[in-house]
Amino acid sequence: MRKTEIHRAQEAPIVTDGKRMRLPNLFVLGAAKCGTTSIYSYLQQHPEVHMSPVKEPSFFCSEFQVVSNPIDYFGLFECGMEKKVVGEASHVYFSNPDTPPVLNTLFPDARFIVILRNPALRSYSLYQFMRQLGYETIPSFEEALAEEERRFNDPSFLTGCPQYFWNFMYYRSSLYDEQLMRYFSLYDRSRFFIMSLAELAGEPQLWMEKIFRFVSVSPDAVIDYTPSNVSDYPGMSRSIQTMLEMRFASMLSRIPMLAGRPLDLESR
Repeated sequence: MRKTEIHRAQEAPIVTDGKRMRLPNLFVLGAAKCGTTSIYSYLQQHPEVHMSPVKEPSFFCSEFQVVSNPIDYFGLFECGMEKKVVGEASHVYFSNPDTPPVLNTLFPDARFIVILRNPALRSYSLYQFMRQLGYETIPSFEEALAEEERRFNDPSFLTGCPQYFWNFMYYRSSLYDEQLMRYFSLYDRSRFFIMSLAELAGEPQLWMEKIFRFVSVSPDAVIDYTPSNVSDYPGMSRSIQTMLEMRFASMLSRIPMLAGRPLDLESR
């Protein structure tokens, strides 16, 4: 992304309906299959918030862009000046190692929402999602986990995989500590609101009011808190879940320190 393209977006003229092309100042990072669609929907309903009409534009991820043209991307943020928050939600920005420095260069004052989930359940849900879409051809989750090491170290899989590379890394893309530290090395931690899917699902109004305060808009907006993108997959085998919980145990022990508080990453 060339800086001259950013400058052109900043200098875009006001159009006849009173709207201006704005720059995003809020990013919902992910992780995938953790409730980002619900958060996006709740934010989108707030009268002081403009969320990109395309969820997951993924523009700042060169490996997987839903919107790739700079003018098209910044056109997603055409809104009135009454909107205090201008944002988008692309889960790939959390798992893609190259995205944080790009965002930091272009949007040093941005704020971020991160929603996490029990990593074993999240890994399994991502696998089922990729199977449902037809991208994942391995017929069992256990086999896909076993294949992950080969895929990760195979350059031809990176260049030839049919969708976003990290969506095939069911274990690695659930290593939240590594992903958070990439951002914390560039941004002050006060710019992040970190929560869990279990917290959002249990008390959506309470947690969204906290988010609204975090982004400095009114917490009293009337929002329909019906969850979005809820999937019902067959259960994961207990043996695989136990194995994953053991693999994730060390990472989970670091999350409270990184998040600044305990998170409910056990129940969902």
